[in-house]
This record gives sequence, C-alpha cells and structure tokens, in this order.
Amino acid sequence: MTPRRALTGFCVATGLLSVAPGAHALFEDDEARRAILDVRGRVQVLQQQTNDKLDELSRRVERLEQGSRGQLELQSQLDAMRQEIARLRGQLEVQTNELVTLQRQMRDQMANVDSRIKRFEPVTTQIDGRTVTVDQSEQRAFEAALALFRNGDFRGALTGFQLFQAQYPDSPYLPSVLFWIGSSQFALKDYKGAIASHQALITKYPDNPRAPDALLNVGYAQAESGDRRAARSTLESVIARYPQSQAAPLAKDRLAKLPAR
Repeated sequence: MTPRRALTGFCVATGLLSVAPGAHALFEDDEARRAILDVRGRVQVLQQQTNDKLDELSRRVERLEQGSRGQLELQSQLDAMRQEIARLRGQLEVQTNELVTLQRQMRDQMANVDSRIKRFEPVTTQIDGRTVTVDQSEQRAFEAALALFRNGDFRGALTGFQLFQAQYPDSPYLPSVLFWIGSSQFALKDYKGAIASHQALITKYPDNPRAPDALLNVGYAQAESGDRRAARSTLESVIARYPQSQAAPLAKDRLAKLPAR
C-alpha cells in the first residue's frame, strides 16, 4: 500500500468514523419522531375515544338527569294527585255522613209528619155493634170521658161527655154519650137529670142496643127519687118491650124489691 492510499484510506476511515455518530443520531431522531408521532397518534385516538366516551357519558348523564327531573316531576304530580284524592275522599266522607244524617232527619220528620197526619185520619171502630168511621180526636175524647167514669170520677166524666156532646153533635157515639151522661147523673144522685138523659136516648134512638138499659135506668132513677108508681110502670115496660134483653131480668128483680103500692 502506498502512503497516499493509506492516507486516503485513513481519511475515508476517519470520515466514516466522523460521519457514523451523526448518522446514528439521525437514525435515533427519526425513530424518536416516529415513536412520538405514533404515541401522539395513539394519544389522539385515545383522546378522541375518551372524548367520545365522555360525550356519550355526558349524554347519558343528561338523559338520566332529564329522566330524574321527569321522575321528580312525575313523583311530584303523583304526590299532588294523592293529596287531592285524600282531600276528595275526606269531602266524600263528610258529605256521606251529612247525607246519612240528613236521611235520618228526613225519616224522623216523615215519621213525625206521618204520625201527625194519622192523628187526623179517621179510624174504623165498633160502636154499639156497628162498624163506623170516626175522627181520632173524637174517639180519644169519648174514651177519655169513659175512663173517668170507670175510675169513679163521675163529675169529671159528666163534664167530659157533655163537652163531647157539644163538640160532636152528629157523632155516632151520641147514643152512648147520652147513656153515660145519664149514668153519671145517676151516680151523682141527680135522678131528674138521669131520667131526662136516658129518655132522650130512648126517644132519639129507640132501636139502639143501649135502649133497654137506658129504660131500666129510668126505672131505677124513678125508684130512687121516690116515684115508685112511675118506677113500676117503667120496669114493667122494660120487660114488655125488651123481653130478650139482659135488662129484662134486672127489671124483674128490681120490681120484686119495690114496696107494694
């Protein structure tokens, strides 16, 4: 080898040696840049994916929030509706109670009205064997006076029957009223009044079932007042006119007790 060649080889070798480190560095920079670009790309992809996921999550959160708001609003509406239902139920219960109370009051009022009306309605009853229709007030007045007589209050009975006679001049009770007036007078020893009352019954109602008893009472009153002749005549008349009556044997018994003429 010549010195020139050796020098040239040395220079080339030196140059190669001097170039090798730079080339190596350049190679490393390219690799680094590619690595960086690759990482950057990956980061960008990851960022995009992350952003996409964040966007999706945001949308889901928003939907959930909207759903929650909707549920809250729905829950609020349901609560309001429940409160309204409770209020309406309360009103219904109050109104139902008021209705029940009103119905009960109406029933009581109707019963009261019906009772009052019935007090004025005529009633059917038996008087001296006849079925007749009389006012309830009329019936009560007669029965009240008769109760006084049966309890021995002859003065009160006489007043009651006389008031009845004046208040109900056309009553089907009148034959009985005349009989009990005469009986009250007899009990009070008003024999003259008793004779007049019983005679009025016989004259006005000769076919009344009480006529035989009325005529018998006339004979009794005449006997008690000392008019024996009249009493005998009357008692004989009872036997003759009403031989089948219960008064006939009583008349015979009283005749037997009359003193001789």
